[in-house]
Amino acid sequence: MTSSVDTQPATPLLGKTALVTGGARGLGEAISRRLASAGARVAMVGRDKDRLAALAADLPHEPLVIPADLAEPDAPLAALDTAVTEFGRLDVLVNNAGLSLGGPSHLLTAADLDRIFALNVRAGLLLAAHGAPHIAAAGGGSIVFLSSVLSHRGTPGAVPYAASKGALDAATKALAAEWGPSGVRVNSVRPGVTRSDMVAGFVDDPAVRAAYLRRVPLGRYGDPSDVAETVLFLSSPVSAYLTGLLIDVDGGWSATAPSVRTAE
Repeated sequence: MTSSVDTQPATPLLGKTALVTGGARGLGEAISRRLASAGARVAMVGRDKDRLAALAADLPHEPLVIPADLAEPDAPLAALDTAVTEFGRLDVLVNNAGLSLGGPSHLLTAADLDRIFALNVRAGLLLAAHGAPHIAAAGGGSIVFLSSVLSHRGTPGAVPYAASKGALDAATKALAAEWGPSGVRVNSVRPGVTRSDMVAGFVDDPAVRAAYLRRVPLGRYGDPSDVAETVLFLSSPVSAYLTGLLIDVDGGWSATAPSVRTAE
């Protein structure tokens, strides 16, 4: 008996286009590679032009490099316009670019908050709000936000980052409701601790690793490919009836309560 998984095409995004922000490193690189391997022509936005170019040289389907600092007010819509002009359509938007900023909340400044919200929230919302009409015009498609499990799990020292990701979670549901009738699906992927440049020091600390993984039922850190596969699922026709979802990709960490026996 053939399962439904076996009948899915190897390239479900063949002939489609995708715009991935923060697309040259970490989760963004994994997502760009996975969408391209699934058939999409991918536009990658980021500040590191050389790294973007090196990745583009390794991808199929004539990828597009868009060097930009999305924290600048005009940069998100300029990047969107470049992608749509070059591709002639937009089917998938992945808002991955983000900044991590932590520390004691009483030391936060207005400049700190402006900096993290400019990239983590403003850029993504502008791209989604103005990208949705293009996706609708292409016959419908998908917008995926990269949020975090910290958006709904209280963590000391993570106030600005958690607040920015919580804003994306709320926007995901509002945009899903607004654009669903036009065939645009909007979902959010919320990774747990996932191996990347951003958390290299954290995941390599033996004490931190042991303490964290005691709370992860699947017993390991996330890999960028775990997130990329989830993004592909939400970007492809197999998830055609899913919108407004906030999906934790964390090995079960956010679903696990502290042990009453060990108080861990």
